[in-house]
Amino acid sequence: MPVADLVVIGAGPVGLEAAALASRQEIEAVVVDAGRVAEHVGAWGSARLFSPFGLNAGPAGARLLADDGFPLPEPSGIMTGDDFRESYLLPLAARLRSRVDIREGVRVRDIARAGLLKGEAAGSPARAGQPFRLLCNEKPAAEGAPLETEIFARAVFDCSGTYGQPNWAGPGGAPALGERAVRREIEYRLPDPLGQHRDRYAGKRTLLLGSGHSAAATAIALAELARTAAGTTFAWASRGQAATPLPVIEGDRLPERARLSEEANAVAAAPPPGCSWLRAAQLASVEKSGSGGFEVGLNIAGAGRRRARFDRIVANVGYEPDDGLYRQLQVHACYASMGPMGTAAALIEAGGGTPADCCLAGRDFGPETLRTPEPGFFILGAKSYGKNSAFLMRTGYEQAAAAFSLLARP
Repeated sequence: MPVADLVVIGAGPVGLEAAALASRQEIEAVVVDAGRVAEHVGAWGSARLFSPFGLNAGPAGARLLADDGFPLPEPSGIMTGDDFRESYLLPLAARLRSRVDIREGVRVRDIARAGLLKGEAAGSPARAGQPFRLLCNEKPAAEGAPLETEIFARAVFDCSGTYGQPNWAGPGGAPALGERAVRREIEYRLPDPLGQHRDRYAGKRTLLLGSGHSAAATAIALAELARTAAGTTFAWASRGQAATPLPVIEGDRLPERARLSEEANAVAAAPPPGCSWLRAAQLASVEKSGSGGFEVGLNIAGAGRRRARFDRIVANVGYEPDDGLYRQLQVHACYASMGPMGTAAALIEAGGGTPADCCLAGRDFGPETLRTPEPGFFILGAKSYGKNSAFLMRTGYEQAAAAFSLLARP
C-alpha cells in the first residue's frame, strides 16, 4: 500500500499554508477537502475580515505566489471573504496543484492507526511505527453514491476547521425542544440578506440568535434590509445580560471589529420599526407552524416564556470541532473547549483567549503545545481552539510551521 508522508485535512487557509510548506520542504503531501478549495471561506464570503490582508496571507503561500510573479493585494487592505478567496486562496491552490496532491470532494470519516487499536501502546512513540489509515467518502466523477476509499500516511494535519459543525441553539448548548427536527431549515451560517439571500429575508420576520460578531453582522444586515424592504422585521435574541449585546474593546487595534461592534450595538439600542433586541433570551422550543414558518418559545430572564411566530431563524451561535474524526486515536481534549489539551492549556494560562483580548498581541505558545499523545497527529487552525472563537489565521500559519518543525524532530 502506498503511504504518503503527510495528509492535510481541509483546503482552507491553514491547510493550503501547510501544503505550501510541504512543497518547499519537498514533503509528499495529500490535501483532502470534503467540498471545494476554501469552500467555508466562500460560505461567509459577504462578510469583511477584521484584520488586513498582510495578516491573513500565509508566509509560505504568499512567497510561492510572489515567486511566481502573481500580484498580491495590498497588505493593509480589508477584504471580504469572497475577495480573499478569489485573490489569494484560489490562486494559491492553482499553483500548488503541480506540487502537491489536492483532492476535492473527499470527506474523511475516520482516522486510525493501521495496525493498532486506540488503547494499544498508549502514549508510546511505538505507535509511530504504524501508518495512519484515513477512511474517506469520495465523490465519483460521474453521478452515483460516494465511493469509500482509504489513504495511508505517516503524519496527519487536521486543518478541517469548525465552520462545518455549528453549535446547537438551545439552553446550555444542547438542542432546544424540536430543534433536531428542523435543523436543516435553520440557518446556522452567516447569511447574506443584502445580497444573494435577499429573497429569503425581505418582507419576512426573522429570529436571530447569537451574541458574537457573526450575529452582529447579521443584525446590521437585517436592520439595513428592514429600512429598505417593506414588511421586513426581526427579533435579535442574545444570551448576555449586559447593556449592549457586544463588548466594546477600549483602543481596539482592529478598527473593523470596533466598527462592527459599534454598529451592532446601535441597532440593538434603536432597532428599526417592528424590530427588537431581546436581552438575556434563549431558544427553548421550536416547531414548524401550520401556516409556514416556525412557532418559537423563548426563555427571557425576568419575563418567563414568550411564544412567537417567525418566517426564518438564523442561529449564529458559534461552532465546535468534529472530534469524531479521531475517536480511534489517542488525543487528549479539553473538557471545556473540546480543543487539544496542549493548546487549550496554553490559552487558559494566557488568560482564556477571550475575544475581548487583543489577539494582535501575539500568542506564540511554542511547538510543544501542539503535540498530542498520538505521534504525528496535529490539530491546527481554528479547530485547535475548539469552541473558543478568539482565533486569527496568522496563528494557524504559525502552528503549521511549528508542526513541521516537530515532524523533523519526533
